[in-house]
Amino acid sequence: MIRAIRMTQSLLLLTLISLTAVTQAQSENAYQIEAILFTQPSGQISGERTPDIDWADGAIMLEETARSDVRKLDSTQHRLDREADKLTAQGYQILMHNAWIQPTDSRLKVAVHQGERLGDHFPVEAVVGLQRNQDSLALDVKAWRHIAVRSQTDQDSTLVSEQLHQIRRLRLDEVHYLDHQSMGMLVRVSRR
Repeated sequence: MIRAIRMTQSLLLLTLISLTAVTQAQSENAYQIEAILFTQPSGQISGERTPDIDWADGAIMLEETARSDVRKLDSTQHRLDREADKLTAQGYQILMHNAWIQPTDSRLKVAVHQGERLGDHFPVEAVVGLQRNQDSLALDVKAWRHIAVRSQTDQDSTLVSEQLHQIRRLRLDEVHYLDHQSMGMLVRVSRR
């Protein structure tokens, strides 16, 4: 009986050690991504591009996922609040300010959105991928801004869109600015 108890204790200890190792490996691969999408002070939406129908195709929807390694953070965990306040004070309009946890995985894309639905789309949509190379991180961002435009001849409205798409090598814990004609994005990636 004592032998059975010791074997059970040994198995429990090995299980605990294994779980600790897995948790540590997951946390070393986890990053906090924070993004602020904003409009330029006098930035009218440029172009008359129609929205990408499958904007989040193949991506995990942040608001809907059950994955434990991808999760939205509440606003108390934002680290770019000061930058958002400065943008607002200078006349920029914040379209989206989100933060979430995401692992580095070349196949994983996370889709985020902001605002009330405009048909099949949201006013702001973004898909973010994070890849780790040997000595650096790379961020792949596609962000869309949509507005409904009413026709002068009838009451129907159509969506007009513009897209910001950049792939950027970055350093941890630095604020990176992604530029576009009428909108911009601040992004900060830090180890979780």
